[in-house]
Amino acid sequence: MKKILNESNAILEINLKNIEDNYKHLKNVAPNAKIAACVKANSYGLGSSIICKSLYKLKCRDFFVAPADEALSLRKKYKNINIYLLNGVSNFETFLKVYNLNIITVINNMHQYYLIKENFEKTKIKIKCCLHIDSGMNRLGISYEDFIKNLYSFQKYLDIKIIISHLINSEKKSKLNNNQLKLFTDMKNKFNFSKKVLFSLGNSNSAFLKNKFHFDMIRAGGYIYGLDLSNKNKSKNVLTLKAKIIQIEKVKKGKSIGYSAQYFTKKDSIIATLAIGYADGLPRNYIGHAFYKNKKVKFVGNISMDLSCLDVSSIENPKINDWVEIFGNNNSISIFASKCCTIPYEISSKIGTRVKKIYN
Repeated sequence: MKKILNESNAILEINLKNIEDNYKHLKNVAPNAKIAACVKANSYGLGSSIICKSLYKLKCRDFFVAPADEALSLRKKYKNINIYLLNGVSNFETFLKVYNLNIITVINNMHQYYLIKENFEKTKIKIKCCLHIDSGMNRLGISYEDFIKNLYSFQKYLDIKIIISHLINSEKKSKLNNNQLKLFTDMKNKFNFSKKVLFSLGNSNSAFLKNKFHFDMIRAGGYIYGLDLSNKNKSKNVLTLKAKIIQIEKVKKGKSIGYSAQYFTKKDSIIATLAIGYADGLPRNYIGHAFYKNKKVKFVGNISMDLSCLDVSSIENPKINDWVEIFGNNNSISIFASKCCTIPYEISSKIGTRVKKIYN
């Protein structure tokens, strides 16, 4: 680890124990539901290979990804897990690849359904799949009308493992949630062909709604990784982003810092330059603080591609090669994201490749 630290100017520390604790907490909150793990987008930027290994130890066997490349990559490393392809397939070549590797595709629309039905007509083999029904998100999913119209056809041509939908507003109580629950429950009651078919409406935060939202499976993502969108369902912190000081300079009062001269020193100041910028995932619009020696220090001047600056005038004996916390235990990623006018999911998934991941 010391070698990595010495070679790196920015690091992302990932607490695997807290990931495991967050997962176990969801299992305790919703004990009658399977807790599947969403590991799409490289586990929201944290590294899906290592994350899957940690969750596998906790007997998690159901993993959701988005595009086919993610599914194929995960299958190379794990042979005996259920991999669900959220985006589904849109051409026959991709379908054959995922089918041959026992990857369970999600059917999101009638185009994808007809593609798989065509395969059945050629082979007479029912394909294992998930059926995604739109209950109000209007993003992906078969409409309620098409679901009812093709109810018996789905049962005839598909080996359906799970019927899923997706809550719009699971992080808080909402009339929209209740509307979706009512529609999804109605669809479940109409699809009564097999008791082996599972039903899944919720993502992470649905675990903290009433039990009737849990159904058979919760597809958990952000909460596991400490990216809680709710102010009440506190997850343990997982991520700490740090950057190294590579320069310290005394700057006179009235001098500009960084591009476009957007900031001028208000007094004689000590400015530390960090080796981290927007290419590393530090948003250019961030104007908040970092923590250096457990004290708040303010970002000053525009954040550039590779560098950013801090006013460390209040810090005793600042040194080159010291580490500064951008977010972590002192400044949560949720608070950090709010000051960038976004959510923690976007922050974690955009951490750049130059930032070294360190797992502990």
